[in-house]
Amino acid sequence: MKIAQIILRIGLGIMLLAFGLNKFFWFMPDFDFTGYPEAEYLFKALRFSGAEATGKGYIMGLVGLSEAIIGVLLILKKWVPFALVMLVPISINIVLFHVFVNLPNIGPAIFVAAANGFLMYKHWDNYRPLFS
Repeated sequence: MKIAQIILRIGLGIMLLAFGLNKFFWFMPDFDFTGYPEAEYLFKALRFSGAEATGKGYIMGLVGLSEAIIGVLLILKKWVPFALVMLVPISINIVLFHVFVNLPNIGPAIFVAAANGFLMYKHWDNYRPLFS
């Protein structure tokens, strides 16, 4: 079980690092939003600070930086409980984006949220003082 936990932590870290850096360099193609104009509009609004593909938004950069930092922390096994707490609002927003405006592409979002939840469960002793 320990090996599976390590593989999951490093895999999640690599995924977050890749998607985080993608929000700066856009080396991966965007999801296919065909048939989901709300998803495309929202994604472009967050990426470009408006409906038009001009300008530079700050939200995607902030989320990308957070994802990249969390990914590096998970890969290097530094401050893992802190990184997992930082990932909670990001994973919730990823899932909600796909639930409400782009359901067919929800697979990676479910993986991130489930992996985050599982790893937090495995590190629960570190969070116990928060709830005492």
